[in-house]
Amino acid sequence: MKKRALAILLTLALCAGLVSFTALAADLTFTDIEESEWYYSDVKTAVELGLLNGRSETTFAPGDNLTYSEVVKLAACIHQRYTTGSVTLTNGTVWYQPYVDYCKANGILNQDHDWSAAVTRAGYMEIFAKALPDEALTAVNTVADGAIPDVPVTHASAAAIYKLYRAGIVQGTDVDGSCAPDSTITRAEVAAILTRMMDSTQRKSFTLAVHI
Repeated sequence: MKKRALAILLTLALCAGLVSFTALAADLTFTDIEESEWYYSDVKTAVELGLLNGRSETTFAPGDNLTYSEVVKLAACIHQRYTTGSVTLTNGTVWYQPYVDYCKANGILNQDHDWSAAVTRAGYMEIFAKALPDEALTAVNTVADGAIPDVPVTHASAAAIYKLYRAGIVQGTDVDGSCAPDSTITRAEVAAILTRMMDSTQRKSFTLAVHI
């Protein structure tokens, strides 16, 4: 009941997904993002929710690759916002250590990584798939086992990848739904994923069947 109540409060705080997130605050101050960019509203949402920061007050760096340390921070903040309604975690002396500790304590993370390395798509999905409980990532899409062209069910990260596809959080990098699990991901792309994580009305609907 507690989680349900918090989810309701969060939904109300986000205007139940019926009002654009862009109406929640003033325009972004980042000079490297134009309002015409596809990811503008997603970046704005993620910043307003306290999930993403710019590289500086005027620079967001949308094309930069995300690192493992940044992904762990995001996962910790997503989880804390969902379970408590706010984000109170802050950087430590080693800036990412409080987020690593939080994720380990809450079952989101079970191993260490090269925290400064660029995260792969499979790597961030492994972490993000555990950042919210199952009831917040219910399946809305039919994605058959083996339907993602480059992610067989034997892939080490298959369970996490298929979970996020089925929940409408990610939909692939091409019309076939390919995942490109070993490639990196940009800060702009992650902003869109964060929006879908926190607002179920933004999730993508599609079906993937096994190609014979």
